[in-house]
Amino acid sequence: MTQTVPDSDALYDRVIVERARAPQYAGKLEAPSVQGEGKNPMCGDKTRVDIALDATHIQSVRHTTRGCAICAAAADLMAQQVSGLDVAQAVSLSGRFSAMLVGETSPAATVDTSLGPLEVFQPLRSHKARIRCAELPWIALKEALSHADV
Repeated sequence: MTQTVPDSDALYDRVIVERARAPQYAGKLEAPSVQGEGKNPMCGDKTRVDIALDATHIQSVRHTTRGCAICAAAADLMAQQVSGLDVAQAVSLSGRFSAMLVGETSPAATVDTSLGPLEVFQPLRSHKARIRCAELPWIALKEALSHADV
């Protein structure tokens, strides 16, 4: 039996393909507290996020994404990861995700900086043209959260 070693430069990880084909957070919320949109006119990718907020936390996130597998998977995993966070935590996660994509490292942090499932996008560092695909949902998220009254 031959085992395959994951290619650290692989653009389409199994998780990315699965989440693009069968997103768990796709759709619209009936009465979102805030909405945001991200567009990439160069390729036509478009993501809209609906967010339900309570007094301090993100209760629910749904996305409507038309785009490549990377964009669709990034939107779905983003929705999963920010659900339950407060606005400041979600914005912080967004910054850490962007930093990972461009290979930036922050000074020694005293908190856990693991990105969990979002780390499947780390190989995009080698595919600079595709970074925007993964960041687009986060742009929509930040736009939506900029309108939050929390």
